[in-house]
Amino acid sequence: MARTTNPLVALATNLLMEKLGISGEQGNGHSSGEQEIGDLSSIAALRRKDGSVTVLIGRRESGKTVLGYRLAEILGRPTYAVSPEEKPPKGVTELSFEELEDQPPVRSTLLLDDIPVYASQHDYTSQSVRTLEKIIPMVRHRRKLHLICSTQSSGLSDKFIMDADLVLLKPANLLFADIERPAVARIYRQVQPLFDQMTEYSRRRHVFVLAQDWKGMVRVQAASFM
Repeated sequence: MARTTNPLVALATNLLMEKLGISGEQGNGHSSGEQEIGDLSSIAALRRKDGSVTVLIGRRESGKTVLGYRLAEILGRPTYAVSPEEKPPKGVTELSFEELEDQPPVRSTLLLDDIPVYASQHDYTSQSVRTLEKIIPMVRHRRKLHLICSTQSSGLSDKFIMDADLVLLKPANLLFADIERPAVARIYRQVQPLFDQMTEYSRRRHVFVLAQDWKGMVRVQAASFM
């Protein structure tokens, strides 16, 4: 069941976004505080792509996993997940990291939860890193996958950030502030105040979207299969 946003939180968010010069408006005429992520044309555009890369950035327990499964539900393909901490929900097929050479099948969605657990981009001698290096070309061309990957910092998952179609920001991990990519750090300086004025409940149920054609804060509801 969809959760509604506190109207006072939505109003405060919109006013603060306006003050910071961040637009939350899209062609459907709704303000950012009233939209759910599934309503965005930027998300709908991903469904029309053969392959795509979406990166979720935010501190631990900020709601990245729930967001990833909601996005997978919206994309509407069979979903496979590699997660170091918990089994995926019913309806999502679990994969091991070692299976990524051959899985998942063509035209599916792959969720890589917490990339740095498997590999840092600085350790190029690691087999895990070499596997990750192959994923993006497979996504866009040979396997035509929707790849959704999460990380606590853009500085820990460099190649995914540089190739992303969409970047979704949850509240930042301040311990990693000094190693964020400069462009992401600049955005976070604008975005973090929006999260800071929300309750913890609202922070977990909102995300800041960065796309080629739009940026703004939207709501996230849990996927129906969770």
